[in-house]
Amino acid sequence: MLNMTVDRKALLKAINIVEKAVTENKIREVLSGIYIETFDNRAVLRGTDLELSINTEIEAQIEEHGKIVIKHELIEEFLKQISDEKIVLAEEDGMLVIKTSATDANFSLYSAENYPIQSKLENGVEYVFLKEKLLNYIENVKISAATDVENLAVNCIRLEIEENKLKLISSDTYRLTYIEEDLEESQRNKENLIVSIPLKTIDGLIKIMKLVEESEIMLKSDGSKVYFKFSNVEILTRTIDLQFPDYKSILNSSKHDKKVLLNTKDFLSVLKRASIFVKENKEFRNGAVFKFENNKLTLTGTNDNARIKEKIIIIQEGENLKISLNVKFLIDYISTIQGKVTVLELLNEKSSVIIKDENNPNSLYFTMPLALRES
Repeated sequence: MLNMTVDRKALLKAINIVEKAVTENKIREVLSGIYIETFDNRAVLRGTDLELSINTEIEAQIEEHGKIVIKHELIEEFLKQISDEKIVLAEEDGMLVIKTSATDANFSLYSAENYPIQSKLENGVEYVFLKEKLLNYIENVKISAATDVENLAVNCIRLEIEENKLKLISSDTYRLTYIEEDLEESQRNKENLIVSIPLKTIDGLIKIMKLVEESEIMLKSDGSKVYFKFSNVEILTRTIDLQFPDYKSILNSSKHDKKVLLNTKDFLSVLKRASIFVKENKEFRNGAVFKFENNKLTLTGTNDNARIKEKIIIIQEGENLKISLNVKFLIDYISTIQGKVTVLELLNEKSSVIIKDENNPNSLYFTMPLALRES
């Protein structure tokens, strides 16, 4: 039966990593826990919901080899409240005993015999990316992904590698974010890859990338699964095999004949103030009216109890236009813009608006307007 000594902080970090794949499962209770197995001088921790699996390992001084499945939430709380650097984990009489210098704490376990071990991804095209750059792209593009798991086809980020470019796309059908980047020289002229990665995987990946110090991340895929490897963390996820929206037709059909340039910082401040008023708008939640006229934007937002009207100087090309837009959607994207100037491209009050950073042509954001109500 398992008996080992480990570093408390290392164990806590490992639990924090693999629990991103774990959800409560009342039908197969063992999936609600974290699997721990010893090998040589290390312990491997695994978490899975059968769609997403995450593994990591920590150094361990092994007295006796074994495997257990822990009910991790209570253990995690306990580990945060003790100060010992080294702790002992021992399986005794079907329980996990965590021994510190002053305390013995007993925890019930799930049976490890029926825990499913996911097979590794043997074949597929492999790419290596700079971790911080990929993390930034993923965080910026995920804002448009549908959060409702019932809308599975767009509850994801679309990753495409073709023509020596990395492309990341998300859309909830009301808005769309598109980012592209040239591949590093060493990663060019490989097999193309097109996959939809579930948002749950993306959320876990972002959190883990922030926890782990590593400069590069490896991605491997055979189309049906995607495997990520960085430092001592492995992530394996199924892809979504449903048709993703035809974003290329949206990119290629742009006929916007009006352009507006705004100071990013000033525009974002105006939007954040307006959001206070429009978030409770019962008819069009988060909706405000934008009037572009004679190099000036007048933004009006209302609810049942209050009203705001703000004006900001702009540079305007093309005819005047009045349009209703979702303020929250605008804030989501403009908050990611690094440049001083934000560009809006418009056609009419019923067509999508394109938003981009003047200094970054590789990132685009499309948002649909709301029905215009006279205010």
